Amino acid sequence: MLNKPDLPDQCLKNTLIAAYGITPTALEFLPIGNDSRAWSYRVEAETTQYFAKLRRGQLKPAVLYVPHHLRRLGIEAVVAPLATQTGGMSAPVNAEFSLILYPFVAGRSAWGMQLPLAQWRDWGKIVRAIHDAPVGSQLAQMIEREVFGLKWLPGIARVERAMEAGAFKHEAARQVANIWREQADAIALCKARFRALGEQLHKQAPPFVICHADIHTANIIVADAASIHIVDWDETLLAPIERDLMFFLGDGHALQNEAAFLTGYGDRPINHAATAYYRYDWTLQEFADYGERVFCASDLGEEDLALALREFAKLFAPGDVVQRAHEAFARIS
Repeated sequence: MLNKPDLPDQCLKNTLIAAYGITPTALEFLPIGNDSRAWSYRVEAETTQYFAKLRRGQLKPAVLYVPHHLRRLGIEAVVAPLATQTGGMSAPVNAEFSLILYPFVAGRSAWGMQLPLAQWRDWGKIVRAIHDAPVGSQLAQMIEREVFGLKWLPGIARVERAMEAGAFKHEAARQVANIWREQADAIALCKARFRALGEQLHKQAPPFVICHADIHTANIIVADAASIHIVDWDETLLAPIERDLMFFLGDGHALQNEAAFLTGYGDRPINHAATAYYRYDWTLQEFADYGERVFCASDLGEEDLALALREFAKLFAPGDVVQRAHEAFARIS
C-alpha cells in the first residue's frame, strides 16, 4: 500500500531480531503494491539486503510453501520466503500482523518495460514449468482450489448494500457510488457472464495446475543481470492454465511478445471459455476490491482512497479490464 500501517517500525525490528536473528541497520517503507492488506519494506543488515512483507490477517499456507516447492524442483525464477531461526516461513508481529522475509532482488519491475523477445520466451518456459510441477497430496491440501462463478459475488453484494444505505464516509465513496450507478448495466452483464461461464467450466471440469494467479508484469522483477524473478505468491491457486495465461495473451501486449511467450510455453490447447471466465473473474475482483476499500474499510488514508477511486474509474476505460473481458467472450466459438 501507499501509506504506512499503524504499526511502529520498532515492532518490525524486534520481530526481525527475535525470529530471524537479523539486526536491521535500516528499515525503509516502500510505497508499492495494490493489496490493502499488505505493506512492503526494504531491510538492511550489515552487508545484506532483504525484502520484508507485512501482512494483516491470517496467512494462507500456500503463500509460503508453494514457492519453496517450486524452488526445490529447480525453478530458480521463483522467489521464496526465508526461514526463521526455528524453520518457520513467517513470523507473527502481534495478534494482527505477520512478517514474511524474502531475499532482496536488485532490479526493476517489468511493468511498463520493453522486454526483449528472448525474455518473453524465458517467461513462457518458466510459466510452463510451474504448470507442469507435480502437486503431492499434502501440498494440494494447502492450496485453494478454483470454485467457478462464486468468489467475488458476496463482496460485490456488500458494496451494493453499502451504497443503498447511502451513508458515505468520504468523497471517494460518493464518487465511486456515482460511477457504479452509471455503469450498472455493464456491471450486471459482467456478473451474468461470470456466472454462466463458471457453470459451464464447472461441468467441463478442466484439469487443475499450480497457478500463481496474479502473474502480471508488476510481479515480475527483471534483475540487473537480466534474469527474471517471480514474486508475490499471495493468490496461489489450483486452477486451469488460463488463470495465468490471461496475463500474457490478449492483455495488451504486442503480438510478437505473445508469440515469443507461446514459443517458450510450448504447445497446449487454450480453452477460450476459460480465458473469458478469468477475464470476468479479474473484473469482478476489481469491482469488489475497490468497492470494499471505499465503502467498508476504516483504516485507509487519503492517498490510498484516491488511488482506489482512480483505479475503479479506469476499469471502464477503453482497453481496460471490462473491454478485454468482453473481447475474450467474443472469441468463444
